[in-house]
Amino acid sequence: MNGMKIYAVVLAAGKGTRMKSDKPKVVHEVLYKPMINHVVDALKDLGVDEIVVVVGHEAEQVKALLPEDVKTVYQREQLGTGHAVLCAKEVLGDKEGMTLVLNGDAPLVQKSTLKGLIDTFKAKASKATVMTAHCDTSVAYGRIINVDGQVKGIVEFKDLAEDQKDITEMNTGEYCFDNQALFNALSQVTNNNAQNEYYLTDVIGIMNQEGLPISSYEIDDFDEVGGINDRVALVEATKTLARRINHEWLLNGVTVIDPDQTYIGTDVTIGTNTVIEPGTIIKGASVIGENCHIGPFVELDHVHISDHSEVKFQSLKDKTI
Repeated sequence: MNGMKIYAVVLAAGKGTRMKSDKPKVVHEVLYKPMINHVVDALKDLGVDEIVVVVGHEAEQVKALLPEDVKTVYQREQLGTGHAVLCAKEVLGDKEGMTLVLNGDAPLVQKSTLKGLIDTFKAKASKATVMTAHCDTSVAYGRIINVDGQVKGIVEFKDLAEDQKDITEMNTGEYCFDNQALFNALSQVTNNNAQNEYYLTDVIGIMNQEGLPISSYEIDDFDEVGGINDRVALVEATKTLARRINHEWLLNGVTVIDPDQTYIGTDVTIGTNTVIEPGTIIKGASVIGENCHIGPFVELDHVHISDHSEVKFQSLKDKTI
């Protein structure tokens, strides 16, 4: 990345009331892995230098899931997204480089998408790049005010003026900032609004007042970064991720007989010419060799299967075969 340090702030302090759960929202699993770990793993795969997770509700449950090299900061009160990022100032405030700001409840985000955000930030010599997507005019997300490639502001859906209601470019809530410019602008954000919260989106207006270049990076699929707010969305995200993973295995020489009836976790390794029958669940850091026949109706969890093996109609955990 041309020697420029890359940091990340992941927002994971929310309770997730609509989950109707005693667990923090980001602890809930998508395809057998907690949401927060999907996001952190994508950042690690990208090669981010330092990751800071903002925790709050039931913080210890979230911290227990994180690798030792991931730092956490505590947001005592839920005072808005701007306040949440500001909590990371104690770790990142004096550093030079770029900072990704991501949501911990967006587990479908891919390394390639984050790389595209960074590449746009660098190519346009921006101080901020907003990840955007196009949507129907009825979708209740904030809209991007884009003038000749400069993002002039982000307007919340409920605050749109009549002449702004036909804007279809929306804010996904994922960003890349110049680190110093970010914390400088955050120090100027106020909570003078109906919710008495400090909005991260206000940073864009403040940077415009300072004449800083702000770009946008448009993605094709909003579902990749959309937040998961209830258990219905949790199921949909699991199915989406399962289809993505099964598709990749098919392209890599693995036969998945019925992708709609097969669930393979993100940390699984499978050798070529292996056949996966319907009703199969493979999770954890399982390793399946080449020319194997797995299933039907098999569950494997942290299992190592040697080449030319056949496994069917059983559940195995922490085994080598």
